[in-house]
Amino acid sequence: MKKIRNPLKTITLTGLFILLAGCQTMDSNFSAFIENKPTYGLAETVVLPKDYRQIAGKSAAENMILNAMELVNRKRYTEAQALLREVRDLQYRGSEGFHGITNAMAVIALKKGDLPSFKRLGASLDVSLGKPLKVPTKHLSVISLVRVFNGEPLPINAPESVTAFRNTYLPKSASLN
Repeated sequence: MKKIRNPLKTITLTGLFILLAGCQTMDSNFSAFIENKPTYGLAETVVLPKDYRQIAGKSAAENMILNAMELVNRKRYTEAQALLREVRDLQYRGSEGFHGITNAMAVIALKKGDLPSFKRLGASLDVSLGKPLKVPTKHLSVISLVRVFNGEPLPINAPESVTAFRNTYLPKSASLN
């Protein structure tokens, strides 16, 4: 019986080590053990215009974003999110590009009707911005709505319509978790 216990203990400890190391990465797919390289190699820095129709399409990143916006217009949300996810994976976590693409992905998830994905992306955006009291205007609608759904305090510059929605449909003790 003693001989069986040691291999079982070793296997258990090894499994626990892998589980804890994977959980420490804050990533559900254990990316610390997988070399996760995006399929598109985007090495250049690109500045994009506010209106996606003005994108010239001179780089791979511009083409991917332009294609994603065209897919959204055709209500092909899953494909658009996949393209945006590829571009977002290449952004630095605190950069404007990361914030903008995460915001766009959250809006697409909401259009798609995927509320859990919207809440996850919106919360990720909120945390990436540092959970500010006053949210930048370009991210205000997404973060305000996510905070309403999670029962968190609204930003001080939240629109009156969001505050009215929260007060009308969600009592202070309820949240949509």
